[in-house]
Amino acid sequence: MSIHDQVTRSTNSAAGALLSLTTVLSLSSLTLLVLLAIQLSYQLLPKPVARQTLLLHTWHLFDFLTHTIFEGSYLYHSFFTYAALATPSPSDYPHPASVKPNGQAFLGHPERTYGPAHSTHPTALLWQEYARADRRWARTDTNIISIELLTVFVAGPLALYICYLLQNAHRKSGASQWFCMTVLATGEIYGGFMTFAPEWMTGNASLNTGNWMHLWLYLVVFNGLWVAIPGWVLWVACGELNKAWRRGEEAADSRRKKKKKK
Repeated sequence: MSIHDQVTRSTNSAAGALLSLTTVLSLSSLTLLVLLAIQLSYQLLPKPVARQTLLLHTWHLFDFLTHTIFEGSYLYHSFFTYAALATPSPSDYPHPASVKPNGQAFLGHPERTYGPAHSTHPTALLWQEYARADRRWARTDTNIISIELLTVFVAGPLALYICYLLQNAHRKSGASQWFCMTVLATGEIYGGFMTFAPEWMTGNASLNTGNWMHLWLYLVVFNGLWVAIPGWVLWVACGELNKAWRRGEEAADSRRKKKKKK
């Protein structure tokens, strides 16, 4: 039996048990990150603070923590956690994006299979839990890994930098913060599309859509947050940038009128 078959069997057999201990711990850890982001935002932002600023800071801090802690752990297990294979098995990479046309193995090791499925570390168990909804996250999927490299090492630090700009808005960092928010929010939405578009084009082979919790909570709600909230951030940022543009045009018109009078 291939590693892919073992992972598939384990995730499918666990589908009936909706609330395992790992499920509760995983959801609890996510809730703790939300509460931590809220508490730190209250402490770090200068008073008084506008509700919109508080919401933006809380979201971007939560975004940084999630990308760094949770998704960073996925990258770690993808590159450093593996099990030995008796013989190289092409079925270990069931997704079309997971293998190059020449059949080259991940990291050049055909005798190994990588991913969180091969560890009992708490962070690996978290991804094994999520893999009950999307099996790609239990192993190495090069499409997912490529997106996560940008997410962890670019989007995460950018989210933290946005928090810094929001905390220091009195230093006239407004234009920078709205530009950075626009870039990050666009990247988040694009990343979500690139995560699921390969699945939509291959019949959702790795997705468990037959279980209501895995479908609606894990796939729709959790991933939908990184579409809906960045969409709202884009709306707010575009509005603020438009205001800044109009103020700039008004200032330029005022200077031109003063020159004409002279």
